[in-house]
Amino acid sequence: MNRTTKRGLLVAGAACASLALMSESASATTVISLSGRGYGQVNTGGAYVYACDTNADNWGVRTQYYTSNGVTDIVGDANGSSSGCGGESPTGGGYITSARVCAGVNGANTSCTSWYSYPW
Repeated sequence: MNRTTKRGLLVAGAACASLALMSESASATTVISLSGRGYGQVNTGGAYVYACDTNADNWGVRTQYYTSNGVTDIVGDANGSSSGCGGESPTGGGYITSARVCAGVNGANTSCTSWYSYPW
């Protein structure tokens, strides 16, 4: 194998590794756990938020968030601890700048995590 061929293979290998890293980080999320109740997630860039209830205890789980456009909103897990989570893109556009996960009966925020802030 000559020097030009080796160099071409090295460049191709570096390009493939670069693409793999980019695709992995593009799908990354920040998980915010509320011990024993559930968790919330915000994807990299703050373009989507989730709420997941993991305990059949009559407490609902929701993720509260603020956006870069000054909007405050909440997304909940409508089906309780059954399979699947609630999720949405930020209300009013923009991206999510901070989020926390809360749980309680009938929409009460009885237990909440600390606020987590961008960058995710």
